[in-house]
Amino acid sequence: MENYENKTKEELLIIIHQLERKIENLSSKLPSSGKERFRDKYCTRILDALPDMLTVIDHNGNIIELVSSPSTNHVEGTTAESIIHSKVKDIIPEDAYESVHENMEKVIHTKQSSISRHNLMVNGTLHHFENRIFPLDNKYLLCICRDISRQYEMEKALDEARIKAEEADRLKSAFLANMSHEIRTPLNAIVGFSQLIATSSNTEDKKQYSAIVEKNSELLLNLFSDILDISALESDSLKFKIRPIKLLDNCVQLQQLYSPKVHKGVNLILDNEISSTYVIGDSERISQVISNLLSNATKFTIKGEIHFGFQEKEDFVEFYVKDSGIGIPAEKAASIFERFGKINNFVQGTGLGLTLCRMLVERMGGRIWLRSKEGQGTTFYFTLPKAHQ
Repeated sequence: MENYENKTKEELLIIIHQLERKIENLSSKLPSSGKERFRDKYCTRILDALPDMLTVIDHNGNIIELVSSPSTNHVEGTTAESIIHSKVKDIIPEDAYESVHENMEKVIHTKQSSISRHNLMVNGTLHHFENRIFPLDNKYLLCICRDISRQYEMEKALDEARIKAEEADRLKSAFLANMSHEIRTPLNAIVGFSQLIATSSNTEDKKQYSAIVEKNSELLLNLFSDILDISALESDSLKFKIRPIKLLDNCVQLQQLYSPKVHKGVNLILDNEISSTYVIGDSERISQVISNLLSNATKFTIKGEIHFGFQEKEDFVEFYVKDSGIGIPAEKAASIFERFGKINNFVQGTGLGLTLCRMLVERMGGRIWLRSKEGQGTTFYFTLPKAHQ
């Protein structure tokens, strides 16, 4: 061992410096320092590879450092350099700042990380962001801001799908409840009056009972027909034979069919006695729509007149069925084209006819609506594309 007692002060200082250099060399070779060296070497690269915007902010909302890559800065009007030392409330909209500030205060008081969301405009498009804040110490916070716009849209789509599924389930339950009533009512009449026919000896009574059975049988048949058509439309399995149709032929046939069905003293008038108008559609389905509208008109019009016909417009033909019946209250007009939408629950009918009309018209490229005043009558309109001959 070297004797240092006779060394001068200058020699001792030289020896100390030599020993310090040896210690530094030995420390750099220790295995425990391997992780630190890796972190020191790759930390910046790792941060630059992250897609999230990482900032360090103090408890007063001042941005101390942009830790992540400059490209992650999504705050419009700022750069990677100018955002440092800015106040958060000065660079983002007030509603976004309120969310961030509330999240900051929560982390400061609880000393636990917290998540919030806010929206920002980026290049003219609204983006949705998730803001995660972590406490670093008693002075600084780490803010990780992630663009979750795609996730937000997926969540929105799932939420809409959930609402639709719940609504479909509700409609199914309502449909079954209504169907139970609508089927049972005419079926009870058919069964009950059939039994009376079998036991009655009065000819006039039998005729009356037979008429009631026939009427309810027709109602039940129409109900099942409407259900099948609506189901076929919803499953996209109902076939349409789309071609040019001469309207007057269909309307004349329907006038002949419904004239005997109107109330006594009511006139059914076809306004188009001569016409060569053609539309694009399915002849059977067009007649079905007009027939449903005429059926409603004859049912609710006990005096006056029922007019129906069509008018040519630029690229379409506008149909109408106008009655002088009871009219439709304003509160029911908005829902009249929905399933089981009925003006009067005590009048026989399925409540599906107008729903079917709407679906058929829309499938043939038109639209349907109404104008009504309670006590003065109703006019139903629908359009179809005009065929140019």
